[in-house]
Amino acid sequence: MSRRVDTANRTVLTLLGLLLLGGGGVGLAAGFGAFGDPPPVLPVSARRFEDDQPWFWWAVAGAGLLIALLALRWLLAQLHTDRLSRLDLTRDDREGRTVVHAGALTDAVEEEARALRGVVSASARLVEDRARKLTVAVELADYADVAEVRRVLEDRVVAHARQAIDDPDLPVDVELRPGRRSASRGLH
Repeated sequence: MSRRVDTANRTVLTLLGLLLLGGGGVGLAAGFGAFGDPPPVLPVSARRFEDDQPWFWWAVAGAGLLIALLALRWLLAQLHTDRLSRLDLTRDDREGRTVVHAGALTDAVEEEARALRGVVSASARLVEDRARKLTVAVELADYADVAEVRRVLEDRVVAHARQAIDDPDLPVDVELRPGRRSASRGLH
């Protein structure tokens, strides 16, 4: 998910949580008599209101439809990701087109990173927010030489990825994580 979607999620969920918290507090206070004796759930005038106003059910239907459309838009935003599925490597349309599946690049990066001594697992993904960027996360074994793994990742693995897509300026984020698994499972 993109940062924009994450920020919108946090904002909407925070506002919804505060609204529900406030409503629950008012309901709890009313139940304990903080506002005097509670009236019937619906007074007589409110119970007959919808019969006297023909537009009432149309307004309820419109509000329900609006809520459903907003919920659908939110759901579709959750499904949107900034992860790339294809890389267009075409420099000039007159000479043809070159498209590479991003999974081929990320699989190669993961495989090359996992082959390094001291690496338990690796994952890579190619994202595009404003520009294309490769992110590589590497889980290290207890015995790993962090400086050596970092050096080889930067000098060899990242260099191979940049060379493969002919983009020497491709931004790459490398994250080294201490191993959560036992060292015996990660011996190479």
